[in-house]
Amino acid sequence: MALSYTYSDYRGKAAEPIFEEIIFENDTIGKNLVAFETDVKAETIFTETTATATLQAYTSGVPTSAGDLTAWDKLVTPVKVQFYQEFDPNSLRFSRFKRDIKTGSWEILSNEFEQLVIGGLYAKKVAYALEYEFWNGVKSATKTAVAALTAGTANTSVGAAEKTAVAALTASQIDGVLVKMIYNSSNASGTAGVGTRIKVAGTTLTASNLKTELDKVYAAIPALTLTNQEAPRIYCAKGVKQMMVQANNVTTDYTKPFDISPNADSFYFNGLEVVFVPIPANVIICAIPSHLVWCTDLVADVNRLEMNVIANNREDMFIKHNMTLEAHVANQAYNVLYVG
Repeated sequence: MALSYTYSDYRGKAAEPIFEEIIFENDTIGKNLVAFETDVKAETIFTETTATATLQAYTSGVPTSAGDLTAWDKLVTPVKVQFYQEFDPNSLRFSRFKRDIKTGSWEILSNEFEQLVIGGLYAKKVAYALEYEFWNGVKSATKTAVAALTAGTANTSVGAAEKTAVAALTASQIDGVLVKMIYNSSNASGTAGVGTRIKVAGTTLTASNLKTELDKVYAAIPALTLTNQEAPRIYCAKGVKQMMVQANNVTTDYTKPFDISPNADSFYFNGLEVVFVPIPANVIICAIPSHLVWCTDLVADVNRLEMNVIANNREDMFIKHNMTLEAHVANQAYNVLYVG
């Protein structure tokens, strides 16, 4: 069974509290770091449009058509995914958790264990695993397709570092944001190929070079993105938060490259909010939040799990967690992707 418990003979008073494994919270959902498209039971359509308007000389005769109006649909189908494991609550009978197991041989569950371990730690692990998948997921077929591409420096080519980043990901259920920016079929022809993201070649990020590398990202942001009513965000790996604090601490000319709040709960660079998500260490994404879309039936499904006996004639139990998930990246040409 999935429950492995190495316990001491429980005789004295158990120390409080229980020390849970420390894990990252699902900030993508908890802090609304991207857009959410919900009530998607099977599929949804995202429509994108582009246009060019051409000024030409007036004629009182027959005018010549000039300019373009282009629109295309992208069908997005969330994938139904699941977490499932079984455990035997009888393992708790001699542990600290027996304290609140009700009297009677039929009573086998501990409220403390349910709340702290299953509803606490395990539920957090599930939420974080889904967040990780949203950002870093890659299908086996996509890994193969990207590996077959020829690396180049042009924006129309996959970068060498981008190929390496995709190859390092473990094949899973969906293509996440990182992979969708590199390779996708969200275009007018519907043909899968290199994404139209703005590619920035990077390096290994450190506290000493972080400002220099973020300057490259900022310089690559289209002016229209910077002046858009919805401000873009800079998405960095979790470890970059520590680098930013270090970078601010080593400056000697009383200037700070990063605007960090006194309690270090908000970070800004050149006026843009910096947020930290579970992407690879040397990846930076800059995008308007509504361009990055978490597609699902119901966001609250992240927090819903089912626990019950495996069968009516058994006392061992299962934990099951179902939800749908898909990532979509819109307006690709306005989003910056830095990969080192």
